[in-house]
Amino acid sequence: MVKLSLTDIIIIFFILSFTFQVFSPEYQNAFILDAQVVLFEPWRFFTALFLHYNILHLFANTYALYIFGNALESKIKKSDYLKIFFLGGVLVYIIQSVVYSIDETLTFRFGLGASAGVSALLACAALVIPEEKVKVFFIEFKTKTLALVFFAAEIILFAIGNTTTDHTAHLIGGLIGLFYTKLFIKKVEDNGGRTK
Repeated sequence: MVKLSLTDIIIIFFILSFTFQVFSPEYQNAFILDAQVVLFEPWRFFTALFLHYNILHLFANTYALYIFGNALESKIKKSDYLKIFFLGGVLVYIIQSVVYSIDETLTFRFGLGASAGVSALLACAALVIPEEKVKVFFIEFKTKTLALVFFAAEIILFAIGNTTTDHTAHLIGGLIGLFYTKLFIKKVEDNGGRTK
């Protein structure tokens, strides 16, 4: 029997959820983040993480997680892995909803995708396994280099006003992953290099 990793399971959920989206618009409408109704339907903060805008959006998140997810998962507790993923994704959606309620012109009403959660995990990987080598389309990078390139590109694209992607979500997700991991790494060091 094949034993699936947590990373594998999340990726499978991404793909299954997207399949439902393709065949049922009602499915997406029920689970997408909608800043106007999320206060009364809070499950949307979580379910929106498993929706994707299109096949390229799905591919970007699943491929990114595939590249470094299993390596990271082998170095930290599964509970920490899930906390980082969901904190990154959910907190960004909460921030988006609060900002939208203050000024609708500052952000999006709708939100979908796991990019913030994946970005949080990438920031974690850059700290926990910085020298781990990963391949992106057959080009080898150290995890820390991959994270540096990604977040630098996000900052540049945000600065020049590229609005086709929610760069703010990626950057805030990365910061959440960074802060959580700083706390996590301290705990590891305090225990002689072992997780609790």
